[in-house]
Amino acid sequence: AARVSRQLIANGKVVRGYIGATIQNFDEDMAAAQGMAGQKAAIVTELIPGGPAERAGLVIGDIVLSVNGVRVRSSSEMTRQVAKASPGDLLRLEIIRGGKPRTIEIRSGVRPPEAQLAGGPGGPNGATPGPGRLGPSAGQSLLGMTVAPLDDAGRRRAGLPADARGLLVSSVERSSDAAERGLQANDVLLRAGDRVLAAPADLAAVIDQARKAGRPSVLVAVWRGGRTIFLPIKIAD
Repeated sequence: AARVSRQLIANGKVVRGYIGATIQNFDEDMAAAQGMAGQKAAIVTELIPGGPAERAGLVIGDIVLSVNGVRVRSSSEMTRQVAKASPGDLLRLEIIRGGKPRTIEIRSGVRPPEAQLAGGPGGPNGATPGPGRLGPSAGQSLLGMTVAPLDDAGRRRAGLPADARGLLVSSVERSSDAAERGLQANDVLLRAGDRVLAAPADLAAVIDQARKAGRPSVLVAVWRGGRTIFLPIKIAD
């Protein structure tokens, strides 16, 4: 409150820190899927093209543990820490990428108006999803879903760039954990664990690796409606 008051007195408005990243909670179920039992943090789901975070080297799937030495256990905690910065301030993020710790330094920008932020980035190429089904229904059954490689028509309709890779979900078993987590036909799986998905064999390999490591689930990045969300999906016995 004191910081806000000082800014209002000095500038007549409140200026919050901004890095150009969308995040979500990295909860205990997601941590178990990544072999990080008990860890709570924030995970990066989207980056604004050309924004401070992208320029600094942050990538989708990075797990943020702290900001300027302050532990973050949720997306809201990370948002509060970033918002404390002033434009030009250096933000030091401790992250996990590919199972290994890293440090990313991001120079804070100026947070855009809320109306602009509400519009979102659209897709990775600024496109918006089109209507209709996204691709063929044939595929391989994995994690309670039938998946097949994403084709050019599916990319266009999903609002994904021409070089995007992923797996199209054509159906979901009603009794599966995937169904309970909200997966549905026409979702696109972009990655699983730390691996970008281009073919069902990629997802099968991640599942096999997780099973051998004794992990209960696999963390998948799901593209739907112009947004990415991470979900842990249980591995069937």
